[in-house]
Amino acid sequence: MSAPEQGERPGGVIGLIERVGNRVPHPFYLFWYLLIVVGAASAVLTATGATAQLPGAPTAEPVRNILSVSGLQHLLTTMVDNFIGFPPLGVVLTVLLGVGVAERTGFLRAVVAATLARVPARLMPFAVVYVAGQGHFMGDAAMVILPPLAALAFRSVGRHPVAGAIGAFAATAVGYGSGLIVGALDANLAALSERVLPPGTPPGVETSVLMNYYIQVVAALILPAVVGWILVRFVEPGLAPYRPEDDSGSPDDEPDATVTPMQRRALRIALLATTGFVLVVLAGWLVPDGPLQGDDGALIDSPFFDALVPLIMMSFLVVGITYGALTGVITRAADVPGLMAQALTPMLGFVVIAFSAGQFIEMFSWSRVGTWLAVEGSAGLRSAGLDGFPALMIALVLCSVLAMLIFSGASLWAVLAPVLIPVFVGLGLHPAVIQATYRIGDSITNPISPLNPYLYVLLSTTQRYDSRFTLGMLFSRMALFVVPVTVLWVGILALFFFTGTPMGPGTTIGIGG
Repeated sequence: MSAPEQGERPGGVIGLIERVGNRVPHPFYLFWYLLIVVGAASAVLTATGATAQLPGAPTAEPVRNILSVSGLQHLLTTMVDNFIGFPPLGVVLTVLLGVGVAERTGFLRAVVAATLARVPARLMPFAVVYVAGQGHFMGDAAMVILPPLAALAFRSVGRHPVAGAIGAFAATAVGYGSGLIVGALDANLAALSERVLPPGTPPGVETSVLMNYYIQVVAALILPAVVGWILVRFVEPGLAPYRPEDDSGSPDDEPDATVTPMQRRALRIALLATTGFVLVVLAGWLVPDGPLQGDDGALIDSPFFDALVPLIMMSFLVVGITYGALTGVITRAADVPGLMAQALTPMLGFVVIAFSAGQFIEMFSWSRVGTWLAVEGSAGLRSAGLDGFPALMIALVLCSVLAMLIFSGASLWAVLAPVLIPVFVGLGLHPAVIQATYRIGDSITNPISPLNPYLYVLLSTTQRYDSRFTLGMLFSRMALFVVPVTVLWVGILALFFFTGTPMGPGTTIGIGG
C-alpha cells in the first residue's frame, strides 16, 4: 500500500468502503432497521423452538419473538427506561458537564497552547495517539472529548486538524482494551467475570480489576506507535488540503494564540486546585477506613471505582471553575450551569441516536438472540474439539461481530461472560485469558461500526474543519487502522499465551490439572 497524494480519492477496497459508507442511513433509522432484522431472526428461532441454556443454569430459556404481541408490549412499556438507561448516555453527558466548563472557560485551549502546541510538528501525531490511547480511563466519554482537542493540537502546529481528530478517535477506539491507567471499565468487566465463575472452578482462581493489566500495558506502549504510523503515512496525506478560511470555529478557539501571563497564572492555580482535589479523593480511597473504600478496607471492590465517572466530572469542574474565575470568564454562580448547558447543546444529535440505540439493545437482550448465538458458538467449539488458542480466535471473531451491534463494552460482556467464562474455564484457561480476548475483539471493530454513535459525533468535528467531509470518508479512513491493529492485537495475545506470561497480577494462562 502506497501513501496517497493529498486529497486523492481512494480506490480499491478503501474507495468501496467510502462509497458504501456514504449510503449508510442515519443511525437513528439504522437501529430500527436492525431491530426489524433481529426481530425476524427471533421469530424464526422461536418458531423452531430454539433455546439457550447458560452453563450451570438448571433449565434452558427459550428465545423470545421480538415481533410478537409480548415483544411489542415489552418495547412500549420499557421505551422510556430503555432511552434513559442507554449505558453510554449517562456516562458521556455526566463527564461533559465538567468538561464543558473546562472547555468553555478556555482552560483546555490554554492547555493545548501551553503544552501540546510546543510539541514539534513531526511528533504531534504520536503525542496525540499516545495520550488518546489512555482514553478508556474516562470510558466512552473519551471518544467525544479527545478528538476535538487533538484537532486543535494538530492545527496549532500546522498539521491537518481532521487528521488529529481521526487519529485520536482511532487510538481511543482500537486501544479500548489497553491502557496504563486503570479505569471504571476494568472494574465493571472484572465484576461481571467474577459473578459468572462456574462451580468447581479450581481454588485460587480469582478475578480482579488488574487481571488484564500486563497485556494492557504492553498494548498501550505498542499500539499507539502503529496507529501514529498509519495516521502519518496513509490517513493525513489522503485528506483534502486544509483551508483555514473554511474553519467554522470562532476566533476565540485559535490554538496558536499567545498564552498571556494572567492565563499562565490561572493555569497553574487551576492545576494546583485539581491536584488538591485528586489528593483528597485518593486519601478517601487509600487511607484506612476511608469513605471510598469497600467492605473490610477493600480497594478494588470499592466505591472509588464505581464513582470514577462523577469524580472525573468533578475534577473538570474544579479546574474549569478555578480557571474561569481567575480569568474573568466566570463572574457569578449562574455562569457555571450556563456553561454546562452550552457544552451539552452539540450533543443533542447523540441524544437522538441514543433513543433508538437504547431500544435496540434492550430488545436484543430481551430476545435472548445474543445468548443463543454465544451458547451455540461455544457448543460448536466443543463439538469441533477446538481448545487453546484456536478456540480463543473463534471467540475473538464472535466478540468482534457482536461488538458491531452492541458497542457498550460492559453491556456486551454482560451477555457474553455467562457463556464464555464457564466454557473457557472448562477448557482449562484462566478467566483473565478470555476476558482479555473479549477486550481485544470489542476494540478492533469499534472504529468501523455504523452503529457506533460516537462516529457521528466525530463527523461533526471533522466537518467543522472541512464541510465537504462525508461519513463515507470517515469510514474509509477508519478502515485503514483495523487490519494492522487486529494483527498486532492478535500477536500480543499470542505472545502472552504461548510464552505462558500472565495477563495480569495473580493470574495464569492455564488452570487445573
